[in-house]
Amino acid sequence: MTSPIGSIPGISGISGISQPATERVSGGDTSFAEKISGALQSVSDGELSADLMAQDVAAGGDTPVHELMIATTKAQLGVETLVQVRNKAVEAYQEIMRMQI
Repeated sequence: MTSPIGSIPGISGISGISQPATERVSGGDTSFAEKISGALQSVSDGELSADLMAQDVAAGGDTPVHELMIATTKAQLGVETLVQVRNKAVEAYQEIMRMQI
């Protein structure tokens, strides 16, 4: 009896990693460090925006309360995501350090 799924082709030879860690990844315009830096800046900007809106609402400004709540929630989600990414990075580092050479 033959399987309806075709066979999986073998993996062709894998050559060594040729690009240094500081080189940009092909197909992208920014390096990994720049992307991380941009993500951190984005979270920081979101927190600053939410803080400014909260100050405006507290001072009786024109900012609607629902926009303040949306900005606060976005800032909170950004921080929570950032913390989870950090936790995963630390976990990966610890796993690598446990590997026997």
